Amino acid sequence: MNLMRHEAASEFRRGPAGGAVNKKEICYRRRAMGLNLIRAGFPEVYGPICAYLVESPWAPYPPFPLVLLATPFESSSSRPRSQFLIAAPMAPPLPPHLLSRSSSFRSSSANPASLQKGRRRSMSSVPNAATAPAAAAAQLSMLRAHARAGRMRPAREVFDAMPAPGRTLVAWTALMSGYATHGPATEALELLLCMLGLLLRPDAFVFSVALRACAAVGSLRLGRQLHAAVAKLGYVGADLFVANGLVTMYSSCQSLRCAEKVFGGIAAPDLVSLTSMLSAYTENGCDAEALMLFIEMVRDGVACDAFTLSVALRAASSLGHVGLGHQLHCCMIKMGLVGNEFLDNCLIGFYGRSGELQQMRKVFDEMDVKDLVSWNTIIQSYAENLCDEEALAHFRAMMFECAECDEFTMGSILHVVTRRGTFDHGMEIHGYLIRAGLDSDKHVMSALMDMYANWATPHKRHLIFPLRMLKYYLSVQGELDQFIVASSLKSCASDLDLAAGRMLHACILKSNANPDSFVTSSLVDMYAKCGALEESNLLFSRTKNPGTAAWSAVISGNCLNGQYGRAMHLFRRMQGEHVQPNEFTYTAALTACMALGDAVSGMEIHSNSIRNGYGTNTSVLKSLVNFYLRQGQYHQALKLCLSLSNHEVSWGTFVEAFSQADDHAGIVNLFHVLQRCGVELDHHTARFILSSCGKLALLEEGLQAHAYMTKHGLASTACMNNHLIDMYSSCGSLRNAFDAFNYMPDKDASSWTSIIAANVENGCPETAIRLFSQMLTKEKCRPTSQAFLLVLKACAETGLVSEAFRFFVSMTEVYRIQPSEGHFSLMIEVLGRAGMFKEAEHFIDSVVPSESCASARSLLCAAKQNGNDETVKLAADKLARLVPGVC
Repeated sequence: MNLMRHEAASEFRRGPAGGAVNKKEICYRRRAMGLNLIRAGFPEVYGPICAYLVESPWAPYPPFPLVLLATPFESSSSRPRSQFLIAAPMAPPLPPHLLSRSSSFRSSSANPASLQKGRRRSMSSVPNAATAPAAAAAQLSMLRAHARAGRMRPAREVFDAMPAPGRTLVAWTALMSGYATHGPATEALELLLCMLGLLLRPDAFVFSVALRACAAVGSLRLGRQLHAAVAKLGYVGADLFVANGLVTMYSSCQSLRCAEKVFGGIAAPDLVSLTSMLSAYTENGCDAEALMLFIEMVRDGVACDAFTLSVALRAASSLGHVGLGHQLHCCMIKMGLVGNEFLDNCLIGFYGRSGELQQMRKVFDEMDVKDLVSWNTIIQSYAENLCDEEALAHFRAMMFECAECDEFTMGSILHVVTRRGTFDHGMEIHGYLIRAGLDSDKHVMSALMDMYANWATPHKRHLIFPLRMLKYYLSVQGELDQFIVASSLKSCASDLDLAAGRMLHACILKSNANPDSFVTSSLVDMYAKCGALEESNLLFSRTKNPGTAAWSAVISGNCLNGQYGRAMHLFRRMQGEHVQPNEFTYTAALTACMALGDAVSGMEIHSNSIRNGYGTNTSVLKSLVNFYLRQGQYHQALKLCLSLSNHEVSWGTFVEAFSQADDHAGIVNLFHVLQRCGVELDHHTARFILSSCGKLALLEEGLQAHAYMTKHGLASTACMNNHLIDMYSSCGSLRNAFDAFNYMPDKDASSWTSIIAANVENGCPETAIRLFSQMLTKEKCRPTSQAFLLVLKACAETGLVSEAFRFFVSMTEVYRIQPSEGHFSLMIEVLGRAGMFKEAEHFIDSVVPSESCASARSLLCAAKQNGNDETVKLAADKLARLVPGVC
């Protein structure tokens, strides 16, 4: 009976004349085998199989039936035979070319005598009992060797050649493990199906291999069914192999919460369990949780291995925790793992991503053995940190020492060549790629096409070259690759080469290839960026079920071409069709809101981005900050900026925005935020902060700002010191203003003007006059018009008429400064305060221009203060003539 089941299973796997069969034939054979074995008396095994095959008849790997995993181990004695015959669907008739292969099934099921003959024929082929164990052991050893080495075709041939008694659970498991490790993983799942059909009871290791295969194919539904089966058999809590396999499966299927539940149910997790959960966190972007679990492991005294430390390093790198990376490096040294090539490569990658290139170079130089991964990691790290010279130097050293490279090396070095514009080296690398056989790799080819596209941009006669490269790729690869086409379209969009883009579009249509979402979105983006907006919109309208990338491309394209209203209409349509936006969609929609001045829609987009998980996305936050700044909601924009890193925020823009709104308190509060964040300001931003402190008379904040600028080297310029003097003057601290003035190494006319103004504004006119005279005589600085205004004002306050006239005459005669209405007004004020009204009238008639009304106002004010009615009447009449209706 077992041999008959084995023959049926073998019939299920084989095709006509031992060759391969197509999927349709396989499904016919599955159904025929299930029906005949039900008739032969084995409904509990193949009844669920037939139901499973009818459910998805043409899928190459249909959903795995949960009932199949439990049914073979249940007793069928309590259920009538008719129950299975009703539940099992009838198989459809086989095609004519398969009737000869399935005739034995029909005869066996129709005639019991023929079934007995078939059994006797099968028993006669059983090998001798004395030689069977040795042959089976040899075959099993060979099967294991092939499966471990990844030679799955020879391993399958050995497995198929094994007699039915020799196919023990160990043999099935060895072949399944090979498929799960080296692929295709779907074959491992098919083997599990056949095992269950032959009534072989899988153990925990078989289920762990099946879970690993399920993780490789990424089928969450199948994984959950396997989970239910192992839970029913009691393997989940009792066997760590199964529990670890479940954690890995749920992690690979992006179901992190289920992985956490499985991990939480493990009573005593071992190092493999902990490492599996660490990997689950890092693979799903939860690096902070991974580090927390790693810290708990260290606190509990769990001895970490190389893989655990590598996962912790990856999490620390993703979060930018350089200090933790240093601690992990020290831990490796303490544990004696520094010579481990795997960990050394991880350290090189960590330091490269963290920007610590000297430490990265030190780890690389201290490696005893450098493999290809080590060279690729350091070259890629230098390339990503824009250290092109070092990347090229290490590439030359690698070629000298190893004399070989792979597609990862070529991809990194081609990006460096493209950035540097050294296309002669790029053509040499292209020649090497052809000799090494790497020109068929799509990633290398994409980088090569990007290099030639950038080379063609300054040489307009070579713009057609990317199309030639695409033709060359087709001649090598034989088929159109969507990734290469998308890269070529992006190149056309960046070069605004509409003709080349249309030719690429024609190639796509001619190849009869169904373009994927990335190619479609690249086409829409290319037409929009090249100015063919109507073609972009038409192509989008003809796209069936456009995805997020296509929606984002068409919305961005309309914004780029100034069609903001249409962009917002498309965004609302996208929401109505329940398509999930991404950061590019939100950025384009916010740009349209800013252009349209639509504050309500912008705030709705803000709320929508938070609901969809993009509330902390950097691109979206930057667009929201600009939107709220444009709307004048500076405090809301500042609140969003606190979620960004310092180098991603234009703090100077914030300060200017607050200054334009005359919100000096907001500027001072922003300064406190910048101090806490450790932001380095520029001179322009610091000037606004000093001005706000002065206008609010906040001496304490002004002192803090002065200390901050001194610490960061901003107080060394004369311009900044002038603003410091003005700030201290506005705060009423003349002593601090003098300190700032005295510490100036080079004092120019504006510096003297600032300290003179400080003395005038703080009630020290005599000191102001003395400083002005010192500036003229000792320092020999050329005074400005503003300096003369200040000294004349000081003379008016002290009643020094002769000094005022001396300064006024020197201004006009010596320094050739044309007097303004302010100067005339102050001279009248000097004379008026001294009671010299006749002289003031004479000065107005002889010196002041007839159209100037400032002097008449000054005379009127001075006469009123001194009670001189005659002069008041005279000044009022003159002012009435100059400005009718004033008096």
